Amino acid sequence: MSRKIYFVTMVQPSVGAPEGFEERYDAYWNAVDQQVSLLETKSERVARIFVEGVLGEGDEAMLLVQQSNPGAYKVLRERVSTGTVFEMFEDTDLFGKVVDWGRCLHIGLINGEVADEIQTKYDEASEKRRTHFQKRLEEGILESESALVFGDDQNIKLPEGTEKFLISPPERDELERWVQQTNRSIEEQMAQNDNWADSDKVTTPPGV
Repeated sequence: MSRKIYFVTMVQPSVGAPEGFEERYDAYWNAVDQQVSLLETKSERVARIFVEGVLGEGDEAMLLVQQSNPGAYKVLRERVSTGTVFEMFEDTDLFGKVVDWGRCLHIGLINGEVADEIQTKYDEASEKRRTHFQKRLEEGILESESALVFGDDQNIKLPEGTEKFLISPPERDELERWVQQTNRSIEEQMAQNDNWADSDKVTTPPGV
C-alpha cells in the first residue's frame, strides 16, 4: 500500500471578527474532522501529523496549536490522544527567514532594487522551506502510513508515490464568501459615512 497524505488548509481564527465568523469557522473545522474520519474508516487511521507554521513537536506543538487555533486543535487532539504522532515539520532557521523577509516586503519599500533583492531572498527561503517539508514527509511517513498535513502552501512537494487527498469541505467556500461579502459591506458603509461627513461640512463664503 502507498503512503497517503490528507492535506488540510489551515483556516485561522479571527479575534474581534464580526458576528457570524466564529459560527462558520467552527463549521469548517467540524466538517474537516468528519471528512478525515470518513477517510480513516476507508483506509488506515492517521499515524502522523505535520503542521506548517508550528515549531516543535509532541506536547509542545500541541500547546502552540491549542493557543493559536482552537478549531484545528480539536481535530488534532482526538487523534493524538489515541496514538497519532505530532511530528516536527518546520526548520526553525528557514521559518524565521521566510517570516522576516515576508515582513520586509510589506513595509512599503521605496527603492525598486531593494524590493527586488528582498523578493529574491524571500523566494529563495520559501523554496528551501518547501524542500525541507518534502524531506520531512519523506523521512517521517513510513510505508503504507497515512498522515495529516495542515498548511497554507498546497505546492508542497510530496514524496514520490504518495497519494494526496485535499480536505476541502463546502464550509470553507461558505466562510470565504461570507468574509468577502462582509468586507464589501464594511467598505461600502465606510464610503457612505465619508460622503455624509463631506455633505455635513459648512462652507464659509468668501470674504467672511
